[in-house]
Amino acid sequence: MRQSAREIRELPSSVVRASRITEALMPWAKTYGIAIGMALFLTAIAASGTQALPLHVRFLYWTGFMIGGSLIAQGVSLIMDRVIRIHNRPNVRILIHLGLIIVPITTMVWLGNHLMAGSSLTLRHLLFLIGPVAPICVAMTGLHYMLNRTPMQSHAHAVSDEMASDAGVFRQRLPFKFRHADIYALSAEDHYLRVHTSAGQTLILMRLYDAIRELDGIEGSQTHRSWWVAKDAIDDVIKDNGRVTFRLKGEVSAPVSRSFQKALKADGWL
Repeated sequence: MRQSAREIRELPSSVVRASRITEALMPWAKTYGIAIGMALFLTAIAASGTQALPLHVRFLYWTGFMIGGSLIAQGVSLIMDRVIRIHNRPNVRILIHLGLIIVPITTMVWLGNHLMAGSSLTLRHLLFLIGPVAPICVAMTGLHYMLNRTPMQSHAHAVSDEMASDAGVFRQRLPFKFRHADIYALSAEDHYLRVHTSAGQTLILMRLYDAIRELDGIEGSQTHRSWWVAKDAIDDVIKDNGRVTFRLKGEVSAPVSRSFQKALKADGWL
């Protein structure tokens, strides 16, 4: 669960600093990369009747609103992180976030259009703008969610007769040889699930999503769209050019996708 201290010491300090700066800037680069990409798309299709504008003006128009909207969305997200702690319910969080950003972003567009084109500042025009602004907010939020997904997790419980049966349903799906082995990881392969254990590996017919729900009672987390890892099974964290891999017991290597790294770092896995 750590990057080798020896490996860190052997790296030049400039390289370590550059790596930390890159890691800190990555979320910002991702956020505003999405904003500029969406601006290019809206420019290309001349969204919301902007076809009369010259191409470069249209691009600047949409870039300004996309970056401004991203700043508002980031601010709302930071406030939510401090006030509303519902990371374990991502769908609810997304809906609340959408509800909180649509009005201020629409207001930004309302004022921006007035300053740039002298459009009306009436309440009626503000309400009208919600129609074209809301779908863009939904699209942007969806893209951010896809690139910053929260991994599915299973949680350890205090040992008791009631909790001792947790993960027991999943264990009953395994061949007898593996039912009492330590579970290190799960990896999806088509419709099958490879179960990595202290007794070796086996395949069962099951979806990863369903398996993780049955593993509650073992502390673990999804690290990739097709991998779940038990926290106690991690021997080391390998970082190489932005790629992260967990080295597990049993000589198993589990990938950690970029979309899950932020959440795993916040939970102390990285």
